[in-house]
Amino acid sequence: MTARHKPNRKRSLARGGLAAAVALTAASGALPFLLSDAHAEPAPLTVPAPDRFKPVANPVYGAGPGGVVERTEVKDQSALGYYRWTPDGGTPVDLPASSPYDDVNTIDGASHVSVTSGDVVAIYDFPNRVQLKDMKSGTTTKYTLPDGHFYRGVFGSAVLTATRDANGNKNVLHVLRMADGQLTDTPVTGLNGWVAEDDMTLGGDDRTVALWYAHPDGSRGVGLLDLATAEVTPVFPGATGTNAQVVFADAYVAWYSPEGGNTTARVVPRATPEAADTKIELGSGGEGTPQIGLVGDWLLTTRQIEQAPGDFLAREGAPLTALPIAGGEPKTLLAHAGRRMAQVPGGGVAVTGGASARDWAVRRVFIGDDGAPALRTVREVAPKEGKLTRLSLTAGHLVTAESDTTYLPALFQRDIALGAAPSAGERSLLARPDAQTTGETAQRVYDSRQPVGTGDGRTVVATTDADGAQILVVLAADGTKTVVPAVDPQTGEKMPTGSDHYSTVRSASGRYVVFGDSGRGLEDRQYVVDLDASGGPKVIRVRQGQSGLAAWGTKLWMPGDTEGTLQAVDLKTGVATETEPITDNGCLPQEMQAVGPWVYWDCDPAGSTSSDHGVYNTQTQQWSWAPRGTLGDGYVVAYEYGRGQLNLTPIGDAPRTIEAFTFQYNGPLVEADRFGGAIAYAKEKNARITVVDSGVATSPVAEIESRAEQSVNLASATDAVWDADWQLSKPVTGAQVTIRNKAGRTVFTGSAKEYAAAVAFSWDGRTGDGRYVTDGTYTWELTGTPADGSGAALKVTGTVELGRTKTAAG
Repeated sequence: MTARHKPNRKRSLARGGLAAAVALTAASGALPFLLSDAHAEPAPLTVPAPDRFKPVANPVYGAGPGGVVERTEVKDQSALGYYRWTPDGGTPVDLPASSPYDDVNTIDGASHVSVTSGDVVAIYDFPNRVQLKDMKSGTTTKYTLPDGHFYRGVFGSAVLTATRDANGNKNVLHVLRMADGQLTDTPVTGLNGWVAEDDMTLGGDDRTVALWYAHPDGSRGVGLLDLATAEVTPVFPGATGTNAQVVFADAYVAWYSPEGGNTTARVVPRATPEAADTKIELGSGGEGTPQIGLVGDWLLTTRQIEQAPGDFLAREGAPLTALPIAGGEPKTLLAHAGRRMAQVPGGGVAVTGGASARDWAVRRVFIGDDGAPALRTVREVAPKEGKLTRLSLTAGHLVTAESDTTYLPALFQRDIALGAAPSAGERSLLARPDAQTTGETAQRVYDSRQPVGTGDGRTVVATTDADGAQILVVLAADGTKTVVPAVDPQTGEKMPTGSDHYSTVRSASGRYVVFGDSGRGLEDRQYVVDLDASGGPKVIRVRQGQSGLAAWGTKLWMPGDTEGTLQAVDLKTGVATETEPITDNGCLPQEMQAVGPWVYWDCDPAGSTSSDHGVYNTQTQQWSWAPRGTLGDGYVVAYEYGRGQLNLTPIGDAPRTIEAFTFQYNGPLVEADRFGGAIAYAKEKNARITVVDSGVATSPVAEIESRAEQSVNLASATDAVWDADWQLSKPVTGAQVTIRNKAGRTVFTGSAKEYAAAVAFSWDGRTGDGRYVTDGTYTWELTGTPADGSGAALKVTGTVELGRTKTAAG
């Protein structure tokens, strides 16, 4: 009896990935890729775009009892639409105000919009025009500021302005009102030796305005301007700081500035502002600058988060929290909120927020019957589509690289089924950096990197580590990650780095993966990795120079030693075979692809000529022309830029158009399923994916690589089980293994585990009734039905020797 494997050996990564994938598929309810009627014009499948992780920017600038003033993101967070009034339960109305490029509603800028009282919207246009639009009655009152007056805000029916003093400072205040068609001007009094500072307005409502003041003795603070009397009363003495906020409610006035790391807000009764203030701790643990609001006897707080340079972590927004002014436990009202809150004249606060981008809405905070803050939804804010940067379809396993559908660029996966009732399984996360990850390289490790399926449930991605070194990331379906460095196994030399060396996966088939440079430069390197090598995945071959490499099964295809030929190297035995000269003019292929019996070669991948590329049939040993594109099983799919058409060309036949786009694209994302007959594509700037059957009959299902143990020691204390793994050319259903003795009698039949185009089976040497078989040689037979219904059934046979040899452990 031949020697068996060493005890306690680790199961192969493929088997581990297969088991995890089977469990994942069962849990999600998804089925492996099926083409039950693959070539009877099956309907295409549209996979909808996922939602963007970051909620739509929808800042609120003011609110009345019946509506809010808001702006909504147009393209991204740096481009907001025009100001608009959105009545509760009604249709938004655009406001005649200019639209800056960011979320700045500055008084001294080109526009400023606020809600003054009731549902009256105040619109200021630089330098001297003011409109008061009553959104209920539809009436408009227009002001033109007198010469020399500078706008400081509209509060109720009053316009606050400033003029210059004898020293040229803009700190002489005026309250303007319209009476009987005439503009009245009331100077502000009560300064008593101190002056209002330039850019002094901190906030206000229809009764009071908060102002910075400065005294000749050097002290500073906040003064409250009573609009009815045009008199100022100092309050919050000593309160200073940049980015200060003052908010008003019926019962309270609150102040906060983050200057100097301050985390304490100050609140005074509105009726007696000279009374001692109540200090409320906002907390120092949250990210961003606190923003405050008032509702009832509660101080509201959220945070304005500024993205630091080099930080690509997407945030949903800080929580909206209510803090009882009299003390007590805080209450979280929203998991996430936008950066702006707007006090509602007469009571309440308007804010945009929710649990996530899908729950985003403009909401009102009010006091419920129990005296605590409550929420009411005014208008839902629909999420934006996420961005798709790459996609991969392998044996019906769809993997997408998405840049903004979670807090950092990530990979997602789902299973696809075509046929009479096309469907997409549940989308799940495959790989994503931790939220605590820092540094651009680590945060964006999966951004715009091409994932490639191996056909056995695994996915591989070529990227860089934190030091910039090229690596291959190997992902099982359950997200288990293994990293393979690009290192020459003979010399230990690493792949060169820099802009001239951008590694990507060039080919993948089961346990063998090719990744590295493009193969177009003399210093380029391409690495061949064995994912199931003893001791774990590792590089087993390196090729330097101008050449393409492609793997299928156990064969590695590359340019031959003789000019114009191709060479196939058996990666298990090392035996090499060479074709007859087939390339145009003996050119050197710099790109190669392999699928089933087909080998695609291209001597000028970046070129635009119709020559120097073609397809070789390894079974007929003939080559034919094919367009420059992506190789599938019996066809090439290519995008024709001049016509905006995605075309499919069956090898040896005329092309047909899959889709003609209505306007010019830089090119869609396109992938052909090498282990099946489907094509997946997504138009540029569109995350929706279309999956269609190629309409070309796939090759008969075949075993292209296997690891079936030759012998089993049934007396082993550590591993008395026969294990076998088969990599197939496409998926099968109903896979089962039959064990027969020398007389041809069946002793055991069991179902094999299927996922993607891989099959795995284990047997403990017992018959169906639980008894061990006798020692001897047994024949096994693997059978299965092609999942796409194309071609003959799978049938693979072999032998295994079973015996009982006592070991030291046993």
